[in-house]
Amino acid sequence: MRTLISLAAALAIAAPAVAQTKPASGAVPQMFETGGKTYATLEECQRAKKRARTRATIAGAVIAGAGAAALGGNVGETALVAGAGALAGREIAKATSKNKQC
Repeated sequence: MRTLISLAAALAIAAPAVAQTKPASGAVPQMFETGGKTYATLEECQRAKKRARTRATIAGAVIAGAGAAALGGNVGETALVAGAGALAGREIAKATSKNKQC
């Protein structure tokens, strides 16, 4: 019984000491920014940039392909224009993402 009480007392004393640990007051966390959003890690920021580039490539292909189909192009012409739109979307995404911080 006595060891149980001393164990409980030791835990009660140690718990607040563990909870009070803080990072150094002078340390400022590194934040990364792209597309108007901030990210805590470089990996998150790079994933967001890659997602944005992928979306721009797909959007370029869809928009160009839909435009070619609406203007009466056959399947081959539509596919060719969609490919060109994908390349254009990728290049636009590259040009706009070079100015970002991560």
